[in-house]
Amino acid sequence: MFEKLLEQTGISLERLQSFCLVGEAGGFTKAAKGNPAKQSLFSRQIKELEGFFGTELMRRMGRGIVLTPAGERLNVVARECLASLWDFKTESKGLALEIAIGAGESLIRWRLLPQFAHIQKHLPNVRLKFLNLPTSEIVRRLSDGMIDFGVIRKDAIRRPLQSTSLGIVGYSLFLSSGAAAKKKAGTDASLLDGLPLATLEGNGIFRQELEAVARRLRIALNIQLECSSFPLVGSALEAGTIAAILPSTAGVELSRLGIKRVDLPILKSFDREICFAWNPRLFRIRAALEQASKVLSQALCL
Repeated sequence: MFEKLLEQTGISLERLQSFCLVGEAGGFTKAAKGNPAKQSLFSRQIKELEGFFGTELMRRMGRGIVLTPAGERLNVVARECLASLWDFKTESKGLALEIAIGAGESLIRWRLLPQFAHIQKHLPNVRLKFLNLPTSEIVRRLSDGMIDFGVIRKDAIRRPLQSTSLGIVGYSLFLSSGAAAKKKAGTDASLLDGLPLATLEGNGIFRQELEAVARRLRIALNIQLECSSFPLVGSALEAGTIAAILPSTAGVELSRLGIKRVDLPILKSFDREICFAWNPRLFRIRAALEQASKVLSQALCL
């Protein structure tokens, strides 16, 4: 079956690995990390692969490169092949199985890391890699076989990905000591009116929802600090002068710092269903992942 595949030179595991590295980096220079000799090697190896398969695998776009449709297909095949061979080697030598999980920073800090000891106990021969990635990048990497699992919103799941629900992530108002002293009585929207807030910067889904709620309820948002992630917003509360709306899972960590959590009915609209996602094709290539997925999804369930 494979005789004709190997009749022609130009293919090897090293060439396939180089192809995957260049494709992931988006260019020869980035993949080679500025090493001219490596850059020249990568360029030659990609040309040899294109000669072997008889088709263009990459094309230049601006200062970088993009994969052609044929290149995208080879990228998936090559990654699965290399991952399968690596799993076989680690299993044969009794080495730890490496599992890469993509998630946002807040989920890593307030959900994945607190469950690490439990996961380690039930998957003793596994080495975990938590990658802080935006949702769109997690979906892309799962589809391409670049990571093994993802923890993402349910509404982000796309074919061919499959998932199981981990539950609902709710949001709460967190008050530092200084902000708590200034707050008005009650547990309704009036608490937020004029309250000094730290929040996410930019115009993402959360920020859009926060501003929509403020307009609907006619309350004034007093945003005094913007940060690039929820954990950074949470750290800002230690200053003792501001408040923040954060995932309720942050409460375990922040309560130890004397930061008060208030659950407001108006924040129910921020609730998000979170899922543990994977590409079923990878299970056929890396059989050990299926059993690991059961342990991981149970451990991460909210």
